[in-house]
Amino acid sequence: MKEYNKAVWWFEKTLAHIPSSLREMWEPTVVNLAHAYRKLKMYHDALSCYEKALTLSNRSLSTYAGLAYTYHLQDNFSAAITYYHKALWLKPDDQFCTEMSSVALGDEGRHGIDPKIEFR
Repeated sequence: MKEYNKAVWWFEKTLAHIPSSLREMWEPTVVNLAHAYRKLKMYHDALSCYEKALTLSNRSLSTYAGLAYTYHLQDNFSAAITYYHKALWLKPDDQFCTEMSSVALGDEGRHGIDPKIEFR
């Protein structure tokens, strides 16, 4: 319904009442909070929630795709490509990640690689 501010409020309120021992069950809620932050262009908060979701479950296509897309929106193409590939490792035929990975590779080719990134 595109009421992202309201969604953030409800997700935060819900997560505040969950005991830490049950957090893993609530990983989808953390991911949805991250999606809402991303749609509000609150990228730092979105990335923080996606990273938190990864600590709860590292087998979520939605989390890796969300991380990738958020980095992509910030023109961090190398990070975006890395996370698109992690998502594709979980589901190789995912159409969104396949297409966006190609877009990110093209964007990186046009804009260049971030000189702060160290290659080993």
